[in-house]
Amino acid sequence: MKITLINPPFVFSSKDHVVISHCIGLRILSSTLKANSSNEVIFIDSLMEGYSNVQPFRSGYKIGLDTDKIIEKIPRDSDLIGISVPFSQLAPVAHDIVDHIKAYVPKSTVVMGGIYPSTQPQLSLTSKTDYIVIGEGEVALSQLADGKDAKNIIGVYCRESLVDNTYRNALEIEDLDQLPFPDYSIPSMERYFTKSQRARIGRVAALVTSRGCPYSCEFCSIHPVFGHNYRYRSPENVLQEIEFLVKKYGIRFLEIEDDNFTLRKDRAVKILEGIIYLNEKGAKLAWATPNGIRIDTLDEDVIKLIKRANGQNITVAIEHGDQEMLKIMNKHLDLDKAWEVLKLLVKYEIPNISVFFMIGYPGETIERFNNAYKYLKNVRNLGGNINIFLNNTQPYPNTSLFKRCVEAGYIAPDSDNYLKRDDILDTRDTISIVTADFDAKEVLRRKASLEQIFYKAPPLWKKVSKQLIPTKIWLILRGLKKRIKSAITLLGT
Repeated sequence: MKITLINPPFVFSSKDHVVISHCIGLRILSSTLKANSSNEVIFIDSLMEGYSNVQPFRSGYKIGLDTDKIIEKIPRDSDLIGISVPFSQLAPVAHDIVDHIKAYVPKSTVVMGGIYPSTQPQLSLTSKTDYIVIGEGEVALSQLADGKDAKNIIGVYCRESLVDNTYRNALEIEDLDQLPFPDYSIPSMERYFTKSQRARIGRVAALVTSRGCPYSCEFCSIHPVFGHNYRYRSPENVLQEIEFLVKKYGIRFLEIEDDNFTLRKDRAVKILEGIIYLNEKGAKLAWATPNGIRIDTLDEDVIKLIKRANGQNITVAIEHGDQEMLKIMNKHLDLDKAWEVLKLLVKYEIPNISVFFMIGYPGETIERFNNAYKYLKNVRNLGGNINIFLNNTQPYPNTSLFKRCVEAGYIAPDSDNYLKRDDILDTRDTISIVTADFDAKEVLRRKASLEQIFYKAPPLWKKVSKQLIPTKIWLILRGLKKRIKSAITLLGT
């Protein structure tokens, strides 16, 4: 069967806030389909192949190939066309692509997967797609490619089969070691090795070693795709891929994109020990955890290994500095425990420590915010290179937070319809929630006061130069500065 997989263009609220992941989900799907020798897979990476094509889109920007260029790349004899939609705000982009596909190759079967159809199946089926996959796609799409009747495949739905919005997720992969490595043969792969979510040292590759989360944080949207069942690759399997990346592609920096990389201490320890061993053999690897890890899964033994394994940027998700707010979020985290772990990260001189933190969360009274302010001020006083990532709270579709906000009247019931919304959902720029405790202006005030704890106001020359220098040149200069800083860090290790 001839199968075409499409990674669509992405949208961002600002040219300064472009964050590129390495398309791992769709690349694993490509490798899975290629494992069947009767399948021919064509991979169209609209984002990276059209990376220099930046166009205004609603209140932000779209980066990637124009729709007509995507259509030109699709073979007319494609039997199955799969399009990944990893963010709900890509809905209008995905619908437009599907509309054109059905006009260009009307006899092909079009399937849409990813976070958007998994969280909003009814809305995604208003497109011209033939089917959607809810949850993980490897088993479902493989069965479609093998010719199995879609109505007999768990997690696959069409407009007629999704009745009363009741559905089951596609079958999960229990043993992740059974999955092949992501497809490293895609045409744009070499460019991905130069793109990073964090300041990097040398050539970079992203890595995912686990799926699912046993926790139930009110704001999180991981469960509609990967569920609550925590599954993980064995240390041996992970280290095999790392060694492959080092030897074949000269990778020197890893971005571990797991949400729960250190949830199983024994597994994390073996992976870290394996990285230490590879570095002793000359691999010169450094690494980061850009998606954040649970801070209460770290202890002194693990942090010592993180240091020895050349962990350069460890991001931890604390989310708030008031214990009652964490309870409201249903985030089971002890702030005293988080404090002790932060002290250890500073003690062992982890080069960069990043903290995820949320602003404007329903229930954040001024008293609770003041408690958070005091907590973060104490964190800053620990010393070390601690950075704060302040995120405006976003009620993502199909999360418990979204449902609560609708019931309380904090947001409109249809505010998850990105086919109609003109703004771009962004944790840095968009303020979606207004309550009796804060309006948009107050959220910005609170955010600014927390930023002042960690960052000094930019000097006047920097403000003026940013206004005078074109955005593309500014981004190049900023990237060059990061590379120089990373190189200096490497020389010191």
